[in-house]
Amino acid sequence: MSIFEQIKGAICKVQPGVDGERITSSALLDDDLDIDSLGRVELALALEEAFGFYLPDEELEDITTVGDIVSLIDSKLKTQDA
Repeated sequence: MSIFEQIKGAICKVQPGVDGERITSSALLDDDLDIDSLGRVELALALEEAFGFYLPDEELEDITTVGDIVSLIDSKLKTQDA
């Protein structure tokens, strides 16, 4: 399963009513997917569970799109493998 698909699954887990078709790399977490501050915390926890590592708040502050999450997770996975 790709990183994007795992992130999409985590988003669907914390936002069960969201249309999966709306989850694209360019989708804005707040405007397009209606993920508020509490939803972001829940999403961070779901991502930590899915990928098996901690995501510090500082790294999540500037996340605005699904693509930002993909980039963050991808970079974390690359440093973990190195």
